[in-house]
Amino acid sequence: MAGLLMFASVVGCTSSTGGDPAPDENRTPSSDEQPDSSSAPNEELPPRPRDLTVDGVEPCTLFTKAQLNQLRSELQLDKPPKAYTSKDTHYKAPTCGLEQSREPFDSIDLMVVTSEGAETWLSGDRNVDAWQVSVGGYPAVDYKLKGSDDAECVTSVDVADGQQMIVDFIPLERRDYKQLCQTTEKVAGMALQTLQTLK
Repeated sequence: MAGLLMFASVVGCTSSTGGDPAPDENRTPSSDEQPDSSSAPNEELPPRPRDLTVDGVEPCTLFTKAQLNQLRSELQLDKPPKAYTSKDTHYKAPTCGLEQSREPFDSIDLMVVTSEGAETWLSGDRNVDAWQVSVGGYPAVDYKLKGSDDAECVTSVDVADGQQMIVDFIPLERRDYKQLCQTTEKVAGMALQTLQTLK
């Protein structure tokens, strides 16, 4: 399943350096513009339209039949969704895995976390490059392993105080992170849309 490389790698600390760009929330910055996590310590996220708590939410219920059909058609994520509890060293949280049955065998994980919010990725104490984006009108953070441009992208949506919804995409084949982020933001937007109908 996706996620093992990312979450096993985010526990390192970085030093703080100056200057923090303010990217447009509606696009992913280029690699030249993208702020890394060390340049944005204690950065705050904008307010949410409303809180969408994920206590007790099973991640696989956040994809409707229509959305799953769309993911099969557009991303070839054709295996039935698989619910499990992440065994990651950082988050042991409910997760839903979406996988391809054919090459390139991509997989995407959706995780709901109730132990800390999305702002943690902007704190400067994780081994990630992170920058703010917006998903479905909600503040969110895209991040990747520091210094890597072709291995992954993760999108974390700030759904409530101390809670986040994470979509993690680590392909088996190397791919530009900007392409990966477009996918994680899209999948996160689908799950967010469904979550809104449950609250």
